Amino acid sequence: MIKRSYITLAIISIGLFACNNDDSNDNDGGDSSSEESTIVLNTSLFSEYSRTSDFELVDCTLSDGTVTQCYKVVYENIRETVTVICPENEGEVGGLGVYNGVDGITNPGLRALDNDLWADFATDGYDIINDDGTINIQIPAGGPGSGFIEAGSGISGSCLDAELDESYLITYYIPAYPVKTTIQTTTNSLDYWGISLDGFPFAEQPPSSASQVGVAIPGLDGCGGHPQPDGPYHYHLIPQVIDDLLEDQGITNVNCSYIDQSSNTILGYARDGFPMYGTEDYDGSTPDDLDDCNGHTHETDEFPDGIYHYHITNIIDSNSDTGYTNILPCTYGANVASENFSSVQ
Repeated sequence: MIKRSYITLAIISIGLFACNNDDSNDNDGGDSSSEESTIVLNTSLFSEYSRTSDFELVDCTLSDGTVTQCYKVVYENIRETVTVICPENEGEVGGLGVYNGVDGITNPGLRALDNDLWADFATDGYDIINDDGTINIQIPAGGPGSGFIEAGSGISGSCLDAELDESYLITYYIPAYPVKTTIQTTTNSLDYWGISLDGFPFAEQPPSSASQVGVAIPGLDGCGGHPQPDGPYHYHLIPQVIDDLLEDQGITNVNCSYIDQSSNTILGYARDGFPMYGTEDYDGSTPDDLDDCNGHTHETDEFPDGIYHYHITNIIDSNSDTGYTNILPCTYGANVASENFSSVQ
């Protein structure tokens, strides 16, 4: 019998390796301001590849006290396409990583995992290339911060690359009738804040390298995701618009090769049930009236009468921990209340 681990998300809160733990809620006051009277979530848009259940309408309670209905759906933690994250040998190109978190490092920011980065490691005094030309790769065993270099290990640089545990089942509860509030819930926390159309969750800003006695850089694949050491695969960047972000960052040897890129189509849903789109409106124009959470009410292909929804901006943000942003800074909708979900491994 195969032993499975169960995670229930609404969207779930579990630790991400090498991720920072910030406050998850910024309250600017106010009560619920609007509730959609029709079902917003389009279940036909979601991939069936690793889905193990139908979308089921169930009763749920939102964070503002609204009693409503949510869609419940279950996905397996199985990827249809798996790509290289940390390259095995010198001269090879892997995925992406954020070289940051250490004062005075060379060329900090989002980087390709390649020889140019390893050269900067060496310049900064961190040796990641072994004598036989292989890259020092560490496999985190689980939990926040796992896989970092420990004192006495004799290692000064490494690339973190967790193994995908396919035993997890991921259960989502997504509001069918979203409620927009005036309360901001930040996404830069340990919460998963949304769901991609392929059934995997969106997480906060990408984790950066950290220094204890050396530098360990958490690897991402070319679509901005990686496996959680003790949980599901998840995205730290929005895959459908990541190629434009990489081009803006001067990264030309890594791309998201297996997910279609689109700047004006629906990309997924935030955990509050409101849809999320690319950098443009449906007509190809760039939104100029976005609120603090990158949202506005406007018509879309799916909602010709207009609906509140979010946009990804790909705007360089010098005030963020990583120097850029490709995820939503916050959400304005009411989420599923915590008593309606649990996490059991």
